[in-house]
Amino acid sequence: MGIGGWLDDGVTYSPDEREGVPWAMQVVVRVEKDPAPEHLAVLRSTASAVALALAAFTAPEADDEVRARAEEWRSGPIRKVVRRARGAGWTRQLAVPGVLVHAGEVDVAVHVPGRVDEVDPEIARLQVGGLTLEGADAGVEAPVDVVLNPRVAMTTGKAAAQVGHAAQLVLQALPPETAAAWLADGAPVTVRTAADDEWERLLATAPVVVADGGFTEVAPGTVTVVATHGW
Repeated sequence: MGIGGWLDDGVTYSPDEREGVPWAMQVVVRVEKDPAPEHLAVLRSTASAVALALAAFTAPEADDEVRARAEEWRSGPIRKVVRRARGAGWTRQLAVPGVLVHAGEVDVAVHVPGRVDEVDPEIARLQVGGLTLEGADAGVEAPVDVVLNPRVAMTTGKAAAQVGHAAQLVLQALPPETAAAWLADGAPVTVRTAADDEWERLLATAPVVVADGGFTEVAPGTVTVVATHGW
């Protein structure tokens, strides 16, 4: 998973790679066996959690090292690694610095970005990939609409990273007062799959377009999601 450099006034990403060791934001979704969360609920919660965590990591009152790491990461490809945890594994990784968000019925922990070769062992032991959940609950109306490409198949984990990218780009594109109001409400989003006949229109008009770096599941440059907002 990876997104590259800024294009089109900072709202569209294209594949790229930072020289040297990549950086990533580690995102952990709580997935218990019974009941397991629904697919779209995980996507909504991950999107909200990424926006809330990034705001916390870069706030003026944030720890200097945390803020510096977050700024270093978002100055290049905004790679995110989505992992799953349950039981004791979920509890152990909470000791690693980050932000815990409970959105809807899903818990998501977003950890301070860092080099991929320096991931804390409690996070590194958690599974990456293969997370595929069922369910397409309607969710609630929200000012940010994140829309999945209907022509691209993605696992829940892959799609969660993509909607996280979209939420981050929306946050960074909003005026400060608007962003603050959205965050105060919990950074709510809707997530849905586009109808096939609306995808081309959304692709041409959406202010946020995410093109994947092609490290997993999809070819480099594949547009995975777009996002619109009501402001």
